[in-house]
Order: sequence, then C-alpha cells, then structure tokens
Amino acid sequence: MDILDSFVFVPLPDGRRLSARLLRPAVPGPVPAILEFAPYRTLDMFRGVHDMALPRWAAAGYAVLAIDIAGSGASSGVLRDEYLPGEIDDACAAIAWVAEQSWCNGAVGLSGFSWSAFTALRVAARKPAALKAMVLGGVSEDGWRTDIHYLGGALYTAQVDWAGVMQMFNALPPDPLQAGEGWRALWLERLEANRPWILPWLTNPAHDDYWTSKAAAVTGDVPLLLYGGFADKYTTSALRIAREWRGPLRTILGPWEHSLPHTASRGPRIGFPEEALRWWDRYLKGWNTGVEDDAPIRMWCGGPELGRWLALDRLADGAMTLCVNSDRLAKEPDALWHRLSHRALDNPVLGNDLYEDAPGAILLDAYRDAGALIALSEPLPGDVEFAPSASLSCECRGSGNLIARLIDIGPDGAATRVTTGALNVLSDGAVTIPLQAVAWTARAGHRIGLMLTASGWPTFWPKAGEISLRGIRLNLPLVPAQAGEATLRTPTKLPRGGMGIPRWLDPNGEAIAFAPMAGASVHNAGSAYHLEATGTDYLTASRFEVQSLPMDQAVAAKSYRVAFERPGWSIRIDTRLEVRSTPEAFAIRWTHMAKEGGKEVHCTERQAFVPRSIV
Repeated sequence: MDILDSFVFVPLPDGRRLSARLLRPAVPGPVPAILEFAPYRTLDMFRGVHDMALPRWAAAGYAVLAIDIAGSGASSGVLRDEYLPGEIDDACAAIAWVAEQSWCNGAVGLSGFSWSAFTALRVAARKPAALKAMVLGGVSEDGWRTDIHYLGGALYTAQVDWAGVMQMFNALPPDPLQAGEGWRALWLERLEANRPWILPWLTNPAHDDYWTSKAAAVTGDVPLLLYGGFADKYTTSALRIAREWRGPLRTILGPWEHSLPHTASRGPRIGFPEEALRWWDRYLKGWNTGVEDDAPIRMWCGGPELGRWLALDRLADGAMTLCVNSDRLAKEPDALWHRLSHRALDNPVLGNDLYEDAPGAILLDAYRDAGALIALSEPLPGDVEFAPSASLSCECRGSGNLIARLIDIGPDGAATRVTTGALNVLSDGAVTIPLQAVAWTARAGHRIGLMLTASGWPTFWPKAGEISLRGIRLNLPLVPAQAGEATLRTPTKLPRGGMGIPRWLDPNGEAIAFAPMAGASVHNAGSAYHLEATGTDYLTASRFEVQSLPMDQAVAAKSYRVAFERPGWSIRIDTRLEVRSTPEAFAIRWTHMAKEGGKEVHCTERQAFVPRSIV
C-alpha cells in the first residue's frame, strides 16, 4: 500500500505545538493511529531508526506519528529534564487530538523503545480514553531503580555520558525547513536555558520524591506487548512491570543489547515490526491474529547466537543455591568475615558497554591481583539454564559500594561476566542484592563463579569505605524443566533510510574542540552521512573519558562536535560536560558553543557544585 509521508504540527490546549512526522495510507477513510514520543528529532537524527518500522505499519493501514516532545526538534519550548509531568500532559493532549482527526478512527496505540517507552508507560497511567494498545521495550517504571543513574544506589560513572548526550541534543537548532522563520529565536532560547541534567540527578542520590514523582504505575490494563534484551539493564524493570500488569500481556525477551530486536548487533534478531503488527491488528483493528495463543513469555536462553527460544508460562521453577566457602561455591557458607578490597583496576578499557549490561569477557587474574573475592563451583555435570533474576544475600558490616558479578568459566579458563549487581551499603545488617536479569546456559564442564569487590570502577563512581561479608549465598533461579520451544519470525530486509555519504562537509575537517584529559581511559564514537529527505549533511563526533584520582575520587567528561551543512545553512555545535569529585562535593563544569555560517552566536561556560552525601 502506498503511504503519505509529511510533517505536521500537533496543537496543544495552551497554544504551543509539537512537531511530528505523519505516515499514513494513501487511501481515503479513517484508520487507527500509532504514536511515539521522543526528544531525538523526527526530521533528521532519528529518521533512520523510525524508517526501520514505521513505514511498514503505515503501509499495513495505520496512521503513524513520530512526535518531538516539547523542547526538541521544531516543537515549542525548552526541555529541562526527563519525564516531567508537563511532557505527559502534552502526550495525553496529543492522543486526544489525533483521535479526533478525520484520518483517525478514534483508536490509538503507543509505540516506544527507551525514552518513548518510558513516556508511554506514564501516559498509560493517566488512562486516556482513546488508548487501546501498547508495544514497549527498553522501559523502566522507576528511573532510580533501573536506568542510567544508579544501580542499588551505587552511582554509574556513565551518568556523565548520558547527561552529556542530552546536553548536546538540547543545544541543537530546530531546522528552518520544519520550524520556519522562528527557528533561530527558539534555538537561542534553548542554548541559554541549557543546563546539565546531572545537577538534579546528583542532588537526589536517594530514592526520594524527585524520583518517585516521575515513576509510573504498572497496574495498567491496556493490552501490552513487552520486549527487551538480556544485554540491556531494562529487562530487569520490564520483568517487574510484567509481574504487575493487569491487562492482556505478552513478553518477548531476547539476547539483545539496548537496541530494537530487528537491528541489534547481538543475535538472533527477530522480525519485530511484524510481531508488533500482529499486536496492533488484534487490539487496534480487532482482527484474530493469534497473539492470545502465543506463550505468555518467549525467551532466548544462552549466549549470543548460541542458545534456544523457549515458550514459558513462568520464568523460573526452583533454584540452585551456592554459598561462598573460602574460594569455593559450595552447599553451605563458611563462618568467616570476608573483607572486600577497594582497589580498582589500573587503566581500564572503555567500550560500548558502559554499564556492564552485556555479558562479556572478564580477566579474573586482574581482579584477583586487585584483591577481589572470587569463589568458583566444581565443574558442572550437565548444562544448567538460569532464568531471571539471580540474587545475592549475606550479612554485611561497614559501608561503601558492594559489587557482585556472576561469572561463567569454561574448561579452558576463559571467563565471561554474565551479569552484575550493586548496592550502596550504608549500614550494618542483612542485605539482598538482585543481579540484573539474565537467561544463561552454563554448559557441562563449566564452573559458576561469583566475584565480589568494593570497587566497581570504571562502571561505578569510586566511593571510599570498608565492607566485610559473611554467610554469602548466591541464588540462581532455574528455567522450568518442561519449557517448550518457541519460534519467532526472522527479520525482513531493512530499508536503507535514505542516507548516503556526506556531500557538503568533510568529516576529516571536523574535530572535537576540547583537548582530551592526559592519562584518561577514552571511548570515541561518531558518524557522518547525507540525508536525502532534508538535503543536509550531519556529523556527530563524541568522546567519553574517565580517570581515577587520588583519595578514591574520579573525573569523567563527555565532549561533542556536531555539524549540520547544506547550501545556505551551516551549523556547528561544541559541547562538553565534566564532573569531578572530592570527598565533599561534585564539581560540574559545562560548556556549549554554537556557530551559524562560521560566526559564533552563543558561548556558555559555567560551573556548579553539588554537595556529596551518600554516594
């Protein structure tokens, strides 16, 4: 079916408006609508992601809108933080407006991955009348419990990375092709208001009203297709949501990183747009697509490419409990107090996995040399399949960060970190640490390992302290023995998204304006392309760097160069966010510089201090 592809503005009750890309069938008559809300620019920077699924749904008979939330793209206003009540108000108003349009039959679905799924879940709690179905992945109901900020109260170092990402996005100009003559004034307003969001995140390290006021209720009754990957922390929160959801629910859990199931680098991929379409057709059109006959949970168990799809009505059936006894994992724990080392690894390597979300190789000898407590099981007599979610319990005294890592050791000694848990220990007593969700097969002849440290650097910000443990028990839920086999669709060929090599700018001539820190561990990333839809070249180059400092302190920084170029329009943005700790405070420094046509239009260099309390 041919589709119409256009940009529209969704009016809000107070006179503001939200920019949106609208794709719908090129045939007369109203159809159901599917909406997605995000701050990532539907016109250009997120267009390629949207083109992987949204045109497919439009061609199947849906009006699909990718909407820029207020303060992003060509939408009105300034974006000041994640998931504020005003964002949810706007989304509810947009749903009501769409439901009343002549091209919509009044039935609306919400699609979302990551930010857009967070928003959708919070919108569902408002129970808008037109909302009939949702397809959500990479989602959390509570940003303190599961997100990029904290894990068990332990501060993620890469919180700086993500705050730097959004500092960059909030410095970008609306495109005059979409925003019209007022684009420059709106851009300057956003540049002047751009403050790093890490300020409130660090100001509120406890699970306080700042976080709970933005959390979502998870007892909704809207039909929900929920999906996630075990190389992504958000599957932990998706499982919490699934346990509480009251409406029709099906869950798909794969081996994927924080990416869509049909584009992830960790396989096997699935035909996600088609799986979602079955859900839309059932609950937005009322067709019998057989989704009720699918197993409640379809789950990949094993490593990337090596495992099997299971059909389950429950995640686990019984558990294996292993206890730390000296350097062994045994049936009973020893009675010793084990003092954990706070020493961090020297010169760590930064990769794409800044949060220890994805299972990956780990060098046990390096951690042993740094004083980690490592206990290993005997070789397994047969395969053992673990299901979400493992946990650690023990008696604890002292304070500081407690980091637990579940390890799989092969007969050749090669070790894989399967999953990680963390807890910011504040006082003596019994503790339980949930490890992030994973479904894993430990093969016959392998050993199960548990590694405990008081330093998680560079994944977690250093925190001085001393911790001792005893009565340490590792609980591993087991996949039900009678699990069935599941079959999921394979991906169809994906469109290229209209992107090609740059025409107007030279990527080699664009450099990050800020010098790297001497001796830091660094992760660089970047891309450059030409987008046919706008006739514009786009370039992003980023650098995330971390460095440990004396006295259990650290510094982390995120820097960007962004370029937009086409005949008659030339934009350069340079941003940097640096966070440096002392025992008493976090010092936050930020810079953003903007040029239009080679001339500076804005420059900000500021700093702030956040008292350091419990992290």
